Amino acid sequence: MKRKGLMVDTLLKILAKESLVLGIILLVPFYCLAQSDIISQLKRDLESAPRDTNKVWIYRDLAFYYQEENLDSVLYFSEEASKLAIQLNFTYGQIWSLYQKALALEYLNRFEEAMDIFSFMKSLAIQNRDSISLAKITNAIGVAYYYQGIHDEALSHYQKGLELSEKLNYQEGASHALNNLAVIYRQQRNFRRALEIHEKSLAIKTAQSDTVGMINSHYNLGLLHSYLNDFKKSFSEFELAEKLSLNTPSSHNLAEINIGKAVALYNLGNDNEAYDLLFAEVPKLKPDKIHEKAAALTYLGILEIKLDKNGLDRLLEAHQLLENSDRLELQRQLYKEMASAYEIVGKHNLAVNAWKEYNILNDSINNEQKAWAMEEMQARFDAIDKDKKIQQQELALFSEKSKKKWIGIVLSLTFFSFATGMYFYIRKWRASVKKQEEELKNTIHNSSIDFQKVNGKMLTPLTKREIEIIKLVEKGKSNNEIADQLFVSENTIKTHLKNIFSKTEANNRTDLIHRLHRY
Repeated sequence: MKRKGLMVDTLLKILAKESLVLGIILLVPFYCLAQSDIISQLKRDLESAPRDTNKVWIYRDLAFYYQEENLDSVLYFSEEASKLAIQLNFTYGQIWSLYQKALALEYLNRFEEAMDIFSFMKSLAIQNRDSISLAKITNAIGVAYYYQGIHDEALSHYQKGLELSEKLNYQEGASHALNNLAVIYRQQRNFRRALEIHEKSLAIKTAQSDTVGMINSHYNLGLLHSYLNDFKKSFSEFELAEKLSLNTPSSHNLAEINIGKAVALYNLGNDNEAYDLLFAEVPKLKPDKIHEKAAALTYLGILEIKLDKNGLDRLLEAHQLLENSDRLELQRQLYKEMASAYEIVGKHNLAVNAWKEYNILNDSINNEQKAWAMEEMQARFDAIDKDKKIQQQELALFSEKSKKKWIGIVLSLTFFSFATGMYFYIRKWRASVKKQEEELKNTIHNSSIDFQKVNGKMLTPLTKREIEIIKLVEKGKSNNEIADQLFVSENTIKTHLKNIFSKTEANNRTDLIHRLHRY
């Protein structure tokens, strides 16, 4: 499944599609404003903003909002944000400015360049020891591979993102990674595996009271139970999603949820309720909800035929929507309902052809699911085999260590050599300290503070320059006055005072002088 052009009409649509939630995108404010108004406001803010970290975020936000309008502007503003972040040594801002650039490159079908940006982001996160950003980036790389149709790499990165998030107890990141894993498994029609993962994700979202996330999880669970023909559970999950959605915005609107309920009702034999729901909700679907519309038209068509209405047009429209789709389970259900419809209206030749198509798809899906089961079993065997090899390596290592007792002698000699070296080093160091103490004694005069006594009691002695500054502080001099007298910058004085406060554990200038007098 390759991205075409910009891939989708808007960035927000990308975030909602297939329940892929990118935890690595920060929430941008001003949802109530029109996008053009937001861009105009951000540009005004940019003109008056000082060159600080907030300006980095303004650049980054402009890149975000231009994603659906002008990708050249995205590249420009993300690059400006990155440059300013480098000047300010603001690595976190640099990472997430580059993220917008990587997205734009993806939409421009410059995938290799985008991956280079992602790799550089990872190196920045590692250098900055920003483990949470690393987890988010790993998940984002998985999404990039997903949209390129490289599902093996997508799965690998989602799994790595999940492991990182769990290690950090970063629940939001774990939930996002689980959602993305479940989407892959659902597209591969490995529905039971997807079901397990969505249930884990739901548990996290429930613990965090993430209502929107809970709605999406219940919706996805409703779909999965439907694919597994457990329509009672499917209906129950959709009802929970509907209940939570009544007062909460969600990426799944009520029309989608109610269509899911209608499908469950149809399969439970409640035709009238199913028909009423489908007839009312199909017109409310968003234009991009192609698969939801196809499913709704399929069931609405067969119900209209059962009610002596012309439902064949609905079924044919659904067929047209799914003609080039990879959603085999929907195509299978469509052919089944088309076969039943043709039988009802007496078109037996068409019914036979529809049943043939149904059986072909049914065999394909069953074989695919068997293949997934075999792969999972093989993966488990591989994991067991890997554990055995690790145990054997550990035993071999232990045996090797036990045969080399002479290592203890070597270690003893090494320790003795180290101790001897340390002895001479300490002697040299003590002589150096004594010399410094003599020099310090010569610099201390005309002060009511006994700096020699102070340094004798402190873990880290005060330097000559620090003592000079303290003397001037004691005289009531300001930072600016001290800087002028010592011919240095005011920032240098601030740095020295910071070190002095750290050494003496003083809270302020007054506390500093009191503490030094008490030594």
